[in-house]
Amino acid sequence: MPHRARRTSHGIQRSAQWEQPTPRRIGRESRAAPAALPVPRPGRALAAQIVASLALLAALIWVGRTHLRAGRPDTWLLSPLDGIAVLLGGDGAHPARQRLGLVALALICFAAWRHRRRVRLAYRPGPVDVQEFTDATPDHSGPVDDLRSQFCQRLSETHIYPPYAGPADPPPETFLDVAGGVDPRSGNPLVLLLQMLPRLWPRIGYRVTGVLQVRAQEPRYGVSATVTSFLGGGRSAMTTQWGNTWEEATRRAAYWVLATILPVTRLGRAAPWRNWCGRELPAALFAAYDKGKELQDRRQFDEALRYYAEALRLDPFNADLRVMVASVQEEMGLFLDALDTYQSALVLREQGGWYDDHVWTTRTDRLRDPRRHLLGTLRHLRRRPDSIRLRYQYACTLAYTERTVHQWFRSDGVGDREKVRRQMRQRLEKAFVDRYWPVVVTFADAPGEQSAREWLRRVLRGFPEATQVVFQIAAAQELYRLREDSVLAWFVRTSRSEVTRSALLLLRDVWAPLRLARAWHDWAAAGWQPLHRAGRVPPVGPFDDGGCLAGWWRRGPRIRAGPLSREWPCGGVLLDRAIRRAQRRRWPAPPPGSFEFYNAACTYGFALKGYFPEPERPAPAHLSAAGRALWRGRRLITDALPLAAHPPRWYRWPITAPSAPGGDGHSGPDHPVEASPHPLPPPVAPLVAKAVEQLRAALACTESGVAADRLRRWILSSEPDLAPLRRLQDFGYFEEEVYPSLGVVLPRPDKVINSRMSAYAKELLCQGAVLLEQTWHDRALPPQTADPHQLIRWLDLDAETWDVLGRIALDHARYWRDRAEFIRLLRAAVDPVRIAEARFPPSIPRYDDLCLAGSERLVGDGSRAEENIERLARHNIALVDRRLNAIHQTLAEHAGDGSLRARRRLAGMELRGEPLRGDETQDICVRQAGRWHQVAERMRESGPVVDTSGLDALRLRER
Repeated sequence: MPHRARRTSHGIQRSAQWEQPTPRRIGRESRAAPAALPVPRPGRALAAQIVASLALLAALIWVGRTHLRAGRPDTWLLSPLDGIAVLLGGDGAHPARQRLGLVALALICFAAWRHRRRVRLAYRPGPVDVQEFTDATPDHSGPVDDLRSQFCQRLSETHIYPPYAGPADPPPETFLDVAGGVDPRSGNPLVLLLQMLPRLWPRIGYRVTGVLQVRAQEPRYGVSATVTSFLGGGRSAMTTQWGNTWEEATRRAAYWVLATILPVTRLGRAAPWRNWCGRELPAALFAAYDKGKELQDRRQFDEALRYYAEALRLDPFNADLRVMVASVQEEMGLFLDALDTYQSALVLREQGGWYDDHVWTTRTDRLRDPRRHLLGTLRHLRRRPDSIRLRYQYACTLAYTERTVHQWFRSDGVGDREKVRRQMRQRLEKAFVDRYWPVVVTFADAPGEQSAREWLRRVLRGFPEATQVVFQIAAAQELYRLREDSVLAWFVRTSRSEVTRSALLLLRDVWAPLRLARAWHDWAAAGWQPLHRAGRVPPVGPFDDGGCLAGWWRRGPRIRAGPLSREWPCGGVLLDRAIRRAQRRRWPAPPPGSFEFYNAACTYGFALKGYFPEPERPAPAHLSAAGRALWRGRRLITDALPLAAHPPRWYRWPITAPSAPGGDGHSGPDHPVEASPHPLPPPVAPLVAKAVEQLRAALACTESGVAADRLRRWILSSEPDLAPLRRLQDFGYFEEEVYPSLGVVLPRPDKVINSRMSAYAKELLCQGAVLLEQTWHDRALPPQTADPHQLIRWLDLDAETWDVLGRIALDHARYWRDRAEFIRLLRAAVDPVRIAEARFPPSIPRYDDLCLAGSERLVGDGSRAEENIERLARHNIALVDRRLNAIHQTLAEHAGDGSLRARRRLAGMELRGEPLRGDETQDICVRQAGRWHQVAERMRESGPVVDTSGLDALRLRER
């Protein structure tokens, strides 16, 4: 950050930190320092431009009508032309005075337009003039052109603006830019005026200069950058950024320039920099955010989370950053972590539990106290424009109970991961008990708030089925309040998003009740634990009269949601009618968009779960015989249909039909015939057809880039509602038509992220071990180091790396912080050029790039049974886990101890003054390389393999 001082009345230069109060000192409000560059005011500039233009126009009309020429009609349209004629050479009673006044108004109008142009270039922002860098090194050996090119590339990669790099002029944009190219040799005064005006007309918004410097201390290389804004008299800001290499110093200087310009542009009013508009944005914060976003786009989520954590440390009240962290956590399968992140962002900077009270308000409460509820909601939306999207993501994550509740009660973590999860559950338990205790009022053992809180606390600690019901009812209430507040969001322009009222209507009236019906059915199968009722009488439904939501929902939404919440599996007619009613539009409402069609497809896909068995989910041990029969309700329904034996998505293509006596001989052992797929049962076929139809409609309303990236990832892998649809053959046809792969398309397991993360862990450790092996081999080559301190530093870093590898192997590479620490240590140990050549760390692979061990059995040829994709995916994950167990038991601990023993021996030799022999250095390096070679070989033995044989644009260009 550039150091700026203030001049007091006594002429003493004091730091800006001088007047900032401490929390216990009375003083003015402590706020962030103002931006180093002037803040453009486009509204004021536009108002001044309009006023000056209208004043000039009025003066021309008045002068034209006053000195009306003979025979000229008195019209308002021609009066300005007569005024211009008077200005250029007219006559009259006092033409000189009037011409002087018109000239003054014309100059004022030009100044207003010129100021408006400067404000627009500074606010948009316009072209940035990056001057040639100056080489101030003693030997003038700095790579000036290369660093300037990297600087401009860094500016353009952030997608803030296209920098103008010179030395040519920026492309013409206005009439005056074109007029500047007129031949100046002409003696016409108008031509001379056209030559003069472009030189006065602003063409660039900012100018950046750089000076290369070198010093003796580390870091040695520095770039002094100066940013000049042509608004407000040409104010400038300057800093010097240092780095261990020229590239690092240039990157830091580019980040500082961007952090200096961004708060004074229109992008400073957008997410995630709303709170920094007109303030001094820390360069470290912008660098951490930009690096995290870059790594997230490359699917290197471990390092992305580490940089996002650094950004949140510098800006803890930034809700937009927390939403991005939650999105990365969802991509990594950390759904409970994402729920905790959404929850913390939801109540950020809220006083007095405003949001908890706001969730449980009725329309009568809002009409009775509009100042608190209506105006308070408008103030909240104006202060938090991202709240609509944040609340939508939170409600959906809360409703995905097959993810969140499963991880809530999961206890397979070790070490720090288990401690973090336990603390996370405690935070969420307290927040949910404080906010959602009205959900369980009708379920508690006794009436009253205290009894409801105790019952909910007991449920969250030991009853998964009841927890699912609580989460589903809470998600339904969140969606109900969200749709009510979306009406007020239209009055706050910055809070509008793709989460429309029509999309929320479908989620509230159809999707949420359908998910609640499934959770209610599972709770009934579990015997309504832990209800203490005589004879296990079923409790009152949430949408029924006397239910927990009866006093909070209006009668119309309750009537529409009630039938869907009571029927599971849900019939196609009832569901189709509800979705059609939610998608109905009345003029002049716009037609349904991609978001509405996608939600409808997810609703149809989730309804298919009622017709699929769940063999992996055993019945609880405490159930009675009647409870176990009810638990197997979906299994009984499935057994009555021909869907239970239906293949996952593809049938066996050729089969051998036995020869029929008396036949024509065309069907026999030597004549394979095509097997027809099993027909879908009547309850399932309409749901599958409707789901695929809605997916096609959603893709038809989107751009090709969005459909190829975000929607492809969610439709084929991430969306949990579409898991049963992916098993069917109709979805396989849809996938091959919309996303052609030009190869064999294999079925997908329900939880694709588990296979992806397992393959990523294998690739990460294998590549890291290979790089460390090569590094130790290079250190063993002559000339070996004769400095024992350097070798001790290498061994210390290696021992720390082995310790982290031991934690990774013990936890089966489930904790992202251990993986991120392994990447950091490896970057510190290995040459950066070698890391770049190896493209380390690897990206989390797509499922399409995975080759599972045994995948050749997924599509049989009729001679053997097809492999079950779920069993195959679990088998591949188990193979990787067994390799990690072997590394933990046989290598990690012993290899780390070996590094420490070698380190202690070297330290003893240094203490005794014994010289370090070259063969001893070589023995240590070769021994360490051999240990990392064993890790690489063990990880290569079995498990999923990432296919990297696809087309690579960079490699093709190199060839």
